[in-house]
Amino acid sequence: MKNINRFLAVSSVALACLATSCVSDSEFLTEQPKSIYTVVNAYETSAQVLATVLSAYTEYEAFYYNGEYDWGYMGYRILGTDLIDGNDQVTHFSNFTVSWSPSASFVKSVWDKYYKVISYCNLALSQVDNVSWTSEDEKARVSSEAYFLRGLSYLRLTEYYGGVPIVKEYSETPRYDYTRPTREESYQAAIDDLLLAYEGLPEDVMADYGRAGKGAAALYLSEAFLALGVETSNASYSGNTSYQNAIKYAQETISLHPLMTERFGARTADATGTTNGVADAVPDGNVYFDLFASPNVINTANTETVWVMSTVPDYATYMSTGGHRQSTLSHTPAVQDMNWAAEYVEDGAAAGPWKAVSSKYGGKTNSYIHGGYTWGLCPLTWYASYDMWDEENNNNSPEDYRYVENLTVRTKLLCCDENHSLYEQYVGWEYIDKTNANTASKFYPIYYKETGFDAWDYDISDPGWTGTPHAHYRLRYGARSADAYLLLAEAYYRNGQTSEALDALNVIRTRANATPMTSIDIQVILDERARELLFEEDRWATLLRMEPDEWQPRIEKYGMYTARNDDLICPDVRRWSEFTGEIFFTLWPIPQTYIDLNTEATLEQNEGWE
Repeated sequence: MKNINRFLAVSSVALACLATSCVSDSEFLTEQPKSIYTVVNAYETSAQVLATVLSAYTEYEAFYYNGEYDWGYMGYRILGTDLIDGNDQVTHFSNFTVSWSPSASFVKSVWDKYYKVISYCNLALSQVDNVSWTSEDEKARVSSEAYFLRGLSYLRLTEYYGGVPIVKEYSETPRYDYTRPTREESYQAAIDDLLLAYEGLPEDVMADYGRAGKGAAALYLSEAFLALGVETSNASYSGNTSYQNAIKYAQETISLHPLMTERFGARTADATGTTNGVADAVPDGNVYFDLFASPNVINTANTETVWVMSTVPDYATYMSTGGHRQSTLSHTPAVQDMNWAAEYVEDGAAAGPWKAVSSKYGGKTNSYIHGGYTWGLCPLTWYASYDMWDEENNNNSPEDYRYVENLTVRTKLLCCDENHSLYEQYVGWEYIDKTNANTASKFYPIYYKETGFDAWDYDISDPGWTGTPHAHYRLRYGARSADAYLLLAEAYYRNGQTSEALDALNVIRTRANATPMTSIDIQVILDERARELLFEEDRWATLLRMEPDEWQPRIEKYGMYTARNDDLICPDVRRWSEFTGEIFFTLWPIPQTYIDLNTEATLEQNEGWE
């Protein structure tokens, strides 16, 4: 298997001075090289064009990996929704009157990152015809990848911000006269690029994992047509309605990438050998568990893989070449802060279940037992942690493969205090002190897809950041065909085909060993997306492409800061003060920096942020 990061040395040397981006306040409006090299004299080979596209991939991958000590771009896709928020030490993202504004740093950072990807793509496309290629197929593929990443970036920008400036040509001349097209026009620009990508991308890209194929273009076309349909009341596009096109392309992804329904890969019941002293075999595993064992993401048996977010394989490679290293610090609970509830306090034992760790377990909390010695920066909502899995909300599905204790989720963690009577037993929410709501809020479940449950998933030679194994190098899904089924269900539902919508949704539920649903609406679909795609989905993109009355009540009901009195954030305590205001926006704000810099035209702000 090839990893696209092997090409990064080429791009960093040959193109570091060329690719314009939005990393400073003025660069979005100033597409200008930073050295004597220009597009006229710097590109001599097709490898350099490919390297530029690979650099765009690497920039996009940042949305799937957190930072060393924070949530990074990955968190911005989810924080403040019905699923995840920031804790008391940082930013409550569901406090929309305090944490959000046109000057908020994350609003600008996300905008900048997508336009940086776009600038790489524009640069590559400007040079495609100026170099020699080994074949027309190679040229078509690289061009199509640039169209794919540019189209996907415009789709995300439009979902987040509404109509955004569309720049599809590389320019060395500064501009200060950008205007905003309508949101419909921006969606159409994204669709135009994704259609070009769909025509030119290969079907099978597993030999070059990390690069996109036809199935990925089809999946995002389905999402884009859904978004366009909502925006335009299902307007026609190329002979079909938007929802008909969404159905068509979701089915295309499913055809190319059938859903996995049986166990496979590195950790099946009959696997042999060990890794880091842990048996490869997991006799009690299930297909959902197998999907997230890192080698299985690119296993040729895994037909469900649509697009892979690539990383380096280990610590040594990371230190020599760079790449993505995933830290557990941000997305796992701060268990070392927890005290015992009064009835579990014992003389001679530590104050909390994880405040003392026996030498048998390394003397300190660690990733594969407790989620790590962490800050609990990104707590899951009570809804994502527990409620969406209970019998009432999950249609009486007690054996849902996606929520199996100590296999795909841990709601209870091992007590390692040898002086306590519960030593080597698993304890959870009911055992901890909740008199300090902020501290209690840092306790929440760990999901296997995000954090490995034993040393098998880690490079134990990596010191991480705190002297214990907190870092891992797991490959991540950019997209799975499970998403295509959920898009298909939504497209059918919006198109008035309720029976077909239920059938599509229940394919996912049947694979998960969950009881099929008997009725469907947008809330049922959003619930299922949360269960199936937690941590994978760009939740803000999903919510904002829908009507406000479809997503705003969910955040008012489930959000950590926004939940009303009759919707307790978690039993017994409120995590923070109640936010009683209305969610006053339907889109993210346009970064104020670029409104101010755009002196030759008006770059209008979104409603509610003026």
